[in-house]
Amino acid sequence: MVKTTRRDPSAARSTRSLGGKVAVLATATALAISLASCATDTSSSGAASDQTLSYGLSAEPTDIKTGVDQGSAAKEVVALVRRGLLQYDSDGQPAPALASEFEVSEDGLNYTFTLRPELKFSNGDSLTSADVKRTFEYFAEPENGATYQSQFAGVTKIDTPDDSTVIVTLDTPQTAFPQVLADPLSAIVPEDPLDSEGSPVGAGPFMITEYSKGVSFTLEPNPDFYNADKVELDSIEMTFMPDAQTRVKALTSGQVQFIDYVPASDYQSLEQTDGVTLDHVPGLYGALLLNLTEGPLAEPKVRQAIAYAVDRESLNEVGTLGYGVPGGGLPIPEDNDYFDEKQAKHFSHDPKKAKDLLAEAGYGDGFSLDLVTTSQYFGYTERAQVVKSDLAEVGIDVKLVTGDYANLISKGDSGDYDLLLSGPPAAMSDPTALTGAFIGGPSFVRSYGINEDLYASLLTEGAQTPNGEEREKIYHELGEIFLKNVPFVTTGQGTTAFAYSDSLEGFTTIGGALVYSSLYSFETVRLTD
Repeated sequence: MVKTTRRDPSAARSTRSLGGKVAVLATATALAISLASCATDTSSSGAASDQTLSYGLSAEPTDIKTGVDQGSAAKEVVALVRRGLLQYDSDGQPAPALASEFEVSEDGLNYTFTLRPELKFSNGDSLTSADVKRTFEYFAEPENGATYQSQFAGVTKIDTPDDSTVIVTLDTPQTAFPQVLADPLSAIVPEDPLDSEGSPVGAGPFMITEYSKGVSFTLEPNPDFYNADKVELDSIEMTFMPDAQTRVKALTSGQVQFIDYVPASDYQSLEQTDGVTLDHVPGLYGALLLNLTEGPLAEPKVRQAIAYAVDRESLNEVGTLGYGVPGGGLPIPEDNDYFDEKQAKHFSHDPKKAKDLLAEAGYGDGFSLDLVTTSQYFGYTERAQVVKSDLAEVGIDVKLVTGDYANLISKGDSGDYDLLLSGPPAAMSDPTALTGAFIGGPSFVRSYGINEDLYASLLTEGAQTPNGEEREKIYHELGEIFLKNVPFVTTGQGTTAFAYSDSLEGFTTIGGALVYSSLYSFETVRLTD
């Protein structure tokens, strides 16, 4: 094996090529990353004497299943309490975490990771290469529902020659394997991933020391974290605040110092509020998920009709107040090199064409559907009303079924819906993330009853092909099948925001699919006077 030093992030930006900054890592025949690349200036001057951060969290996580996407609030908590071999740095690049370095063989099949010395979980148990092996094997089992099951299923062998060395062998190269490992959902867990109290155990910078059901989490620094001396917060008081206006008022009144999931309706007022910083960035893709198993929605022409019936400009206006980007193709962000503008604009708002397609499918007299949404987050109810109005115009009667976000997740996971407002999973910027939108068991982020076989071979080929024109052709072909079959109706890229007191120093918001990995930066944030 040959080692090369990881490029400086600024150099990566200046050499952006197909596949974005990620390409710098993914196409190297061999590379290594070092502890020094994670160095952060944490000068203690100006630090407040009280390092207790009060945090208004948009939802109480219903569960924190190992490796499973349980929604944004759960991801935020996982990013604080667990760590994987890698994590994302402030530039959205894979960076060292439990592994201080790794090497890739020239054929891209063998990854050799070196763990930091004397790693421990927050329960005091040692973390060794055996834990990495067992965790990856757990992710690979389909019944465990891990978000990256298909990627870990491609691991043919894991060798652990000693406690600090892990050699992962893939059946074929995976262009985005470092990004998979950097996602919070790929964190390493002990043999019993949940302790007896139901609190997640991990090897992250914080650990949950108190849980008041329905009220709050208290997090304190994990003394066994490998960078424990860089953690400056003494505690995080995380209060569950599902109502958006409650969160905003709590921030502006000083009750809390940090809130997530800021509604677009409050962007302007928060930008004008003294002492408050608002970071709003391009967020995740939104979609209208469909139960494809029976009835009218099992017919592709009906799904095409719905795609033509919805007005994405209106959905963007009411759902994001115009901060987002409407689009109807594959859920690939506009700034990604694999974004296809022509495909994204394929489903222009055309009620007449929608009616014609319904007639061709034998549903010219219309039918009724239930649409599951939630009133917990801004934009859902508003978009649901637009969908209801748009579909009524072409003869489809929609009944709105609303509830809290946990209800939406539950109905989505069980397939108890006709239509459901959600979005495809996208925890990394590489199009490999598309796999989760098409492949896997029932989930609130994936249409129920999707024909996986229609997409599996192209998704696999795309994941294994190096960045470049050949890979672009693969995703274009995938996009053409998507437009014909319409397994879900994409609405476009939304917007996401965090808001926090100016006294919080060091927080970095990463945009796009990585937005909830922004919580990695809590490792070194601090409060100032």
